[in-house]
Amino acid sequence: MTDVSIIKTTYIKPEIERLLKPLGGMGRFIEKGDRVLLKVNLLSPSEPEKAVTTHPEFVRAVVREVKKAGGSPFIGDSPIGRFSRRNLKKIYRMTGIEEMAREEQISLNYDTGTKRLSISGGTILKQSPICSYAFNADKIIALPKLKTHSFQYMTLACKVMYGIVPGLTKVKYHALFPRRAGFADILLDIYLLLKPSLIIMDGILGMEGEGPGGGGDPVELGLALASTDAVAMDISVCRMIGIEPVGIPVLKRAKIRRLWPEKIEYPLLRPEDNPIKGFRLPNTALHLLTGNNASNIGPVITDRCIGCGECEKICPKGAVTVVDRLARVMYSKCIRCLCCHEICPERAIKPGKIP
Repeated sequence: MTDVSIIKTTYIKPEIERLLKPLGGMGRFIEKGDRVLLKVNLLSPSEPEKAVTTHPEFVRAVVREVKKAGGSPFIGDSPIGRFSRRNLKKIYRMTGIEEMAREEQISLNYDTGTKRLSISGGTILKQSPICSYAFNADKIIALPKLKTHSFQYMTLACKVMYGIVPGLTKVKYHALFPRRAGFADILLDIYLLLKPSLIIMDGILGMEGEGPGGGGDPVELGLALASTDAVAMDISVCRMIGIEPVGIPVLKRAKIRRLWPEKIEYPLLRPEDNPIKGFRLPNTALHLLTGNNASNIGPVITDRCIGCGECEKICPKGAVTVVDRLARVMYSKCIRCLCCHEICPERAIKPGKIP
């Protein structure tokens, strides 16, 4: 049996203490003197109101609870693109995390080192480079964002630990494992490798539509969730949205791998108490509602393109090139991973029907 705690709340007062009380409070997970990694979602340099990243006020509330329990929190993630100090600094600043950390007097990770780790129980991965910052903690608390994802349909708790893989390696894995099922297994392999002690999801301002980056749309949900089990948490979100959890690739693979909890208990609010009506899935996931095949969905370049070249740099198969200041996709090489869509700063690449 697994507990998932759900509350309605706001960024003005996230009420993390109330959220965690049914789980035993922060003191159940953190001991005095623990160095605690807050593994946030910092996909790309984006303002908090765009809902691309974990909101700084949500992180602040967790920071204060960790401190009250006697822990020493620090913040880390490996965003999309190159895992460099310069990139981290830009993202910390743009997302509001830098200012919050300065006010709360906590540290941000700038260590860009990696370690190659064996994954003995991995279904797909047997070893992988892992960011060194993940090993500098006694405990890990994951703080995912409730968002859509054009490739994996939703990016929730099961995917948040993928940020311990250095940025460009993540792109490499897209190239090596272009099918949704195989990539979902990678996400589970990484999650189980360094499973967080606690997961607290920021669903106050979520993202719908063509997520997980700037192509998605912020949506007020007013929710926070907490659990020790990422699969149980993601199942709960699907139930609130009104979609079958097994339709999400990572949850389907979790079911096959027998990672689903036998029973989920809801000590506070239940998913049926909080139906998220009218939530828009990405175009790639509309078949979950309509039953239609989505295999012909891929990146479509729109007239918003300014030819910046970010898509060309990130494409794991070299399928995107910039010619005459306009991105072009060679669909014969494209694996539909939609990394270009994720990174586009101009929202110029949309998932849509392709030849």
